[in-house]
Amino acid sequence: MSVHGRLLQLHDAHELASAVDALHALGYTRLEAFSPYAVDGLMEKLGSPPKRIPPAMLTGGLIGGIGMLWLQYHAAAVDYPLNVGGRPAASWPAFMPSAVEVVILLAVVAGFVAFLVGSRLPTLYRPEFNVAWFEEASRDGFLLLIRADDPRWNDHQVAEDVAALEPLRHADVPS
Repeated sequence: MSVHGRLLQLHDAHELASAVDALHALGYTRLEAFSPYAVDGLMEKLGSPPKRIPPAMLTGGLIGGIGMLWLQYHAAAVDYPLNVGGRPAASWPAFMPSAVEVVILLAVVAGFVAFLVGSRLPTLYRPEFNVAWFEEASRDGFLLLIRADDPRWNDHQVAEDVAALEPLRHADVPS
């Protein structure tokens, strides 16, 4: 049976953060934490991924705004120019309200998609689901996973290092 990693349950958020520090000090780098609420400073300790949402929203907004302005200009001044009351064909002030709406729409959609991709959602299956007590992470459990693809992974050494942290319980996570 191949192993995905070792999952351990800790008493509280403080102990979870301390366990991450202790395992980093031992040389482990491939750690994942699961908790019922956000723990201050935990993402930084785990090595949070680069922020993708703000650049994605900026790109979506720029594409939406420029695209909408181009569409309106092309429709009003190139494809179907109408001379109504002597107004210019390219009336930029008239184009702005709908362009702003599209900027907001595409920025929000791009941010939502970036959030889903960055969070690896929707995830219908993860190997951690095979551990019977994994569901406690959504109620009152503070869980930490040491992944088997960690360069320092050794079955016996990991078991000793985890036992030294004195978790509530720990178990191998089958793949």
